[in-house]
Amino acid sequence: MTERTPTSMDLLDFPGAAELIAAGGVEPPSAEAVDGAWAAVTRAAAREENHAKPITTPLTRLKSPRVRRPRRLLVAAAAVAAIATGAVAYPVLDMGGEPAATASASEFFEGMAEVAEDAPATTPSYWKVRVETDNQDDGRRTDTNYYDREGRVWSVDADGTVHEPPAGEEGKVKKWPVGKEWLTWPDLEKLPTDEKTLAALFPKDPNTRFDQVTIMLEDSPASPELRAALFRILADTPGMKLVGDVRDSKGRAGVAVEITQKSWVRMGGGEGEAGSGGAELPLHTKDRYIIAPDTGLLLETTHKIIGRDTPADRYTWLEVGPAERVE
Repeated sequence: MTERTPTSMDLLDFPGAAELIAAGGVEPPSAEAVDGAWAAVTRAAAREENHAKPITTPLTRLKSPRVRRPRRLLVAAAAVAAIATGAVAYPVLDMGGEPAATASASEFFEGMAEVAEDAPATTPSYWKVRVETDNQDDGRRTDTNYYDREGRVWSVDADGTVHEPPAGEEGKVKKWPVGKEWLTWPDLEKLPTDEKTLAALFPKDPNTRFDQVTIMLEDSPASPELRAALFRILADTPGMKLVGDVRDSKGRAGVAVEITQKSWVRMGGGEGEAGSGGAELPLHTKDRYIIAPDTGLLLETTHKIIGRDTPADRYTWLEVGPAERVE
């Protein structure tokens, strides 16, 4: 996502801030701080690739025939119903022994994995993504991009003007983060679809792993089998909470899940002086993901900094799917 870089005045408006600034040099950043910074950089870099000139075309969503098994939809529906009726949700365990998603959230993701598996496989020439972004940096904008299998990016204006990808090294290449690597569309097709084997490729830090998995689910051309494995990884992710039935900013019905995450911001060091001084301050965000239960597609994601009055950053996924031409 495109993160708004907090200023020192934004972040240090609390009792004792002056003492922190005056404290001078500190020890090198902790492993937790490094993990949090990597998660923030990964999320910002990946979502920045979606930006193009703003357009305002009517709301539609790409559709393709799906053969769904009602039993699998019932699994997800039952998990949502458990929350709605106040049923007790017992925690399941992550591989590291940490509390993972509540049983209801875990069951919902398992249901979404089975829905994803039922989607038809496609071999399109292009992948189309139309997303509305609303954040403090850019305001509200709508971007329409097409990616081909080589990763080249076409953008389309509101009036239908198509911007061809620049030739040579200046051209943007669309990639998705997996661990420390950035993968192209053909690379995604080579990923394992066994969830345990796939999970081993992502960071061990659960927050960073969660960010990378959701980025791929948001707008990548992952196969049905790969999407299913990604949902099963989420089922083992610590801290997930099933909110239940909601509507996104466009009025579309979906199911919301939330997670509260912590990253770190280092204050006090000058430009080019990373690690040379300053205080590490925690930054907590509440991230909400709205998913269409009948397709497993992400409808909307929001990221709200806890304790600040600024509105949440919002990404509303209007169209995500295969295309045979750029138009």
